[in-house]
Amino acid sequence: MKKTTLLVFAVTASFAAAPSHAEVDAAMCAGFDEAAKLPKEQDAVSAAPENHRVLLENEDMRVLEVIVRPGEHETLHHHRWPSVMIVDELPKFVNYDKDGNEIKSSAQTQERPEMPVVMRIPPQVILHSIHNTGSKPFHAIRIEYKRACPGQ
Repeated sequence: MKKTTLLVFAVTASFAAAPSHAEVDAAMCAGFDEAAKLPKEQDAVSAAPENHRVLLENEDMRVLEVIVRPGEHETLHHHRWPSVMIVDELPKFVNYDKDGNEIKSSAQTQERPEMPVVMRIPPQVILHSIHNTGSKPFHAIRIEYKRACPGQ
């Protein structure tokens, strides 16, 4: 899928599907209170700007393009809001926590998942970083919902 098509799809879907407090299930907001206390300097855009580019941001959402190049290891960071991530390039990668322990991703459980992979992700309270061990870039669009959980 062309990147432009993916971007148009993601941005359109984010506006059409922007969840309200009533529509978000409890699992998508698990850890929100803890995530809200995380240092802003460890937010993905602040801590790893070379891998997270803001495509759109307003009071309700932030849309990021996420790229991790072959051989690259991101800086540790977090994602404080629930999100939907659309992955259209998925090389081999390892996701690590702050102590260097591997975190298994649902995108890694299938041998060759059909692209794009779409994941619903609650706030990530664990600092993490991706190490791209493949030969092509990891590429995704991440739609973060700033006001989806009660208390946001």
